[in-house]
Amino acid sequence: MNHKQSRQRQCLLEVLKQHPGHLRAEEVYLKMKEKDNKISLATVYRNLNLLSSLNQINRIDHPNAGSMYDGRDYPHYHLHCLRCDNLIDVPGLYLAELNETVSKRLNAKIFSQQMIFEGICEECLKKESTKLQMSQDI
Repeated sequence: MNHKQSRQRQCLLEVLKQHPGHLRAEEVYLKMKEKDNKISLATVYRNLNLLSSLNQINRIDHPNAGSMYDGRDYPHYHLHCLRCDNLIDVPGLYLAELNETVSKRLNAKIFSQQMIFEGICEECLKKESTKLQMSQDI
């Protein structure tokens, strides 16, 4: 099915592409309201689902926050920080050959993959290191 690019859909895509992180649908809605106060939450959800199905954005299932949306449309993995609960992009790492390996193993057709690593992000590690250093100085 061919979908024409609506003004609202284009605006939503720009909001996601300009945001450096990941947003919940409600956060996208609030940002969209600043640009178009007539937009509804239902319209935002509908367009997020459509753009995700067209692979123009990524939908990530955050372990605690539910679905989050990422304007970076290239395949990539994420780190879920167990301290700050943020999702962080893992740049430059995507094992496309894994799709073919799984396809052969399951005798199926694999189109994409999502992987979320769980751990502690760089910023939280720095904070913990600083706290540890401060306690040792006392």
